[in-house]
Amino acid sequence: MPEPPEPAAAVEQYDCPTCEVPAGSTCRTRGGKVAPKYHIPRFMLVPQLRAELEVKTPADRGPGRAWEMGPAIDAAAHETATKPTRVGYARCSTAQQ
Repeated sequence: MPEPPEPAAAVEQYDCPTCEVPAGSTCRTRGGKVAPKYHIPRFMLVPQLRAELEVKTPADRGPGRAWEMGPAIDAAAHETATKPTRVGYARCSTAQQ
């Protein structure tokens, strides 16, 4: 896949598993506004962005405004040969354990 001009374009090729927006749209908050950052499960689908801690929504997408569905596009196919990546895990033991 050729590298898109900006990370947001690459992220928006996939449906978001968190907020369930279709491909071609930005992520949204629970309140129905455009989220300031894309949800981690969504940008983890883009191999070039897996090392990023966050991908911010560009200003032209209107973060903080009411979310509107973008134009429909064909969602990119998920890579089947890759294994899922663990984003984070922490465990803390107490002295009694």
